[in-house]
Amino acid sequence: MPDAVIWGASGGIGRALVALLKNEGWRVLAAARREEAVPEGTDFNCFFDLQRPDTVRDAAMFIAQQTDGADLMVYAAGAIVAAPIDTLSPQDWSQVLSANLTGPYLVAHYALNLLREDGHAVFIGAYVDRVTLPKFGAYAAAKAGLETLVSVLQKEHRRLRFTVVRPPAVATSFWDNVPFNLPKNALTAEAVAQAIVEHHRNGSKGPLEL
Repeated sequence: MPDAVIWGASGGIGRALVALLKNEGWRVLAAARREEAVPEGTDFNCFFDLQRPDTVRDAAMFIAQQTDGADLMVYAAGAIVAAPIDTLSPQDWSQVLSANLTGPYLVAHYALNLLREDGHAVFIGAYVDRVTLPKFGAYAAAKAGLETLVSVLQKEHRRLRFTVVRPPAVATSFWDNVPFNLPKNALTAEAVAQAIVEHHRNGSKGPLEL
């Protein structure tokens, strides 16, 4: 039975991944800031808060005690604060960078060793050219940084697989903080989860463009 670790298991894509993987017979180890929002049926839950790096370290240590090696690890946490750069507060800038760039760094730093030798690490990114928009400065900068971070990780860990997922709009609560209407062609979180699992199952690495 394969093992998966989902960081951000209380969000839309994270929840969809938990449900899909459990339905397909995986053991799912879930980490979330809101543990009460993680779907039922996970094999192990733990807490982490990206504003407190020690909680990522502790979560990785707890997960390590529950698995002999994960086949798949997905970083699905994220956040956005939409505001022009000259009015965006340093606290909001830090929050967006923490969720979308520092968080992936912390997970790579503390949790890549949870993966098997041929394991697969997946990070939810974006089409950076499409999100380089007014009021999206922090979010676009973070997602651009994520692309570079994952590229370096692949060179540093050649026996692992790395994927940045580039979805279009996804119908989750993320859009509650976006000053645009949700596009009519937005994907469901379930469709994104299915694409990630199929990408993994096919042995693919590199970007996943949806």
